[in-house]
Amino acid sequence: MTLLGLELSDAGILAAGGNPSRLLEVDGHKQESPGVAIPEKKRLVVGNSAASKAHLFPLQVINRFWDQLNTEPLKQTHGHAQNHAEIACAHLSHIWEHIKMHCDEMIIAVPDYYNREQLGLILGMARELSIPVNGFVSLAVAASFNPYPDAMLLHLDIHLHRFEMVYLRQDEQLTREDSTAVPEINLEQLYRGWVESIAEEFVRTTRFDPLHQAATEQELYTRLPAALEVFKSQSSFIFEIAHGKHRYRTPLPWDLLKQKSDTMYDKIRRSIEKMRAANGKNIRLIALQLTHRIARLPGLKDKLSKIDHCQIMELEPGAGALGVLRIRDQLKDRQSGNGASFFTSRPWRQAEPKVSQTIPYKTPDNMRPTHLLYRDVAYPISQKPLSIGCDPYPAGTGIYIQAQSSGVSKKHCTVHRDGDRIILTNISNQGTFVSDQRIDQSTTLELDQIVGLGTSGETFRLITCIKTHET
Repeated sequence: MTLLGLELSDAGILAAGGNPSRLLEVDGHKQESPGVAIPEKKRLVVGNSAASKAHLFPLQVINRFWDQLNTEPLKQTHGHAQNHAEIACAHLSHIWEHIKMHCDEMIIAVPDYYNREQLGLILGMARELSIPVNGFVSLAVAASFNPYPDAMLLHLDIHLHRFEMVYLRQDEQLTREDSTAVPEINLEQLYRGWVESIAEEFVRTTRFDPLHQAATEQELYTRLPAALEVFKSQSSFIFEIAHGKHRYRTPLPWDLLKQKSDTMYDKIRRSIEKMRAANGKNIRLIALQLTHRIARLPGLKDKLSKIDHCQIMELEPGAGALGVLRIRDQLKDRQSGNGASFFTSRPWRQAEPKVSQTIPYKTPDNMRPTHLLYRDVAYPISQKPLSIGCDPYPAGTGIYIQAQSSGVSKKHCTVHRDGDRIILTNISNQGTFVSDQRIDQSTTLELDQIVGLGTSGETFRLITCIKTHET
């Protein structure tokens, strides 16, 4: 049987399948299909086609059908659909046409806010469309990959109309323990605030108002994701927009957009602290895993990194859909016929130590570190600074950190010998941690200390080799 994983979010539905596993095109040549619909005379336009003209026809746009999935009659009826469930069914049918050649069986990873009645509606749609859905799994459970022992694991996601956080309890099973959904925190509101800020800056610098014309307003929304990607590496850039025969340009600083996002980011941080207080009173470390939807919001990870004893991991796009394929053997008792299992837990493996375990012994008081131990390889410390980061270095000049999150900078820190002292110098704004204490400048390292790199969870240990040429 060929299994396909579907990740459900109104911000963009994704599907994964194939061998090797990969994200599939679900909407034209796109790997995401947003939950947007526009009724036209002869058809219902859905997904990317609808999103590309949503601001040309704002009164006709429908984008809450996945968030408020039900069979209640719409206030404004259309010939193509009478309720949200029928619109969602049309969207699902559109996606199915693109992926059905890859699928004999499907499991859907769903946000935690869906209730069993809504899952029943989705199952009914699948049966009507002859989609072989045999199960549902919590998106947070499916997307999780690495255990974080002794940490409180929280899964953070954001959709068009709400922010969601799921607390995952880690023991022999990974279990969805608690969750919260905050409608006041959502992508639609964030995007609207950012677009309004960009338009205000154009008016201030060029007297041209992009929101005055539907076409230029739509262009702002269409180009916003690319602009946000630029802000991940740049603090400002020149934004240019064409209108008729004229081209308008304005400098666009991140600080301008930051004003619109700070309030919402602070709400996310408070939600995390509230969840921590309710469920993690005896847990010192908190591990945040961010879906690609929330991780691509510029400035958010910097805000979250200021939470005490916090570790941040960025999940790959479609981690829920890809996760379904990875854990397929753990999802037992899948039903067929008129029912489908819903999994909110699965077996969970224990994390392997990131540094080698050694037999403890008492070392002489005057023994100094000679090497850094990272992933079972010892790197000698000399008077020449040893660079450490996620940028590959020539042999002998540094340690390449292959982190699974964005918490490590390209050049994160350096370590060198100064007489009898071993000096660590932090370079990254992510911070470097020595024995859980944040170091923003320089410090002296001692034997057997563990150094953590930013919020990545990557560590190395200070060791002594009896013969200093050993590697």
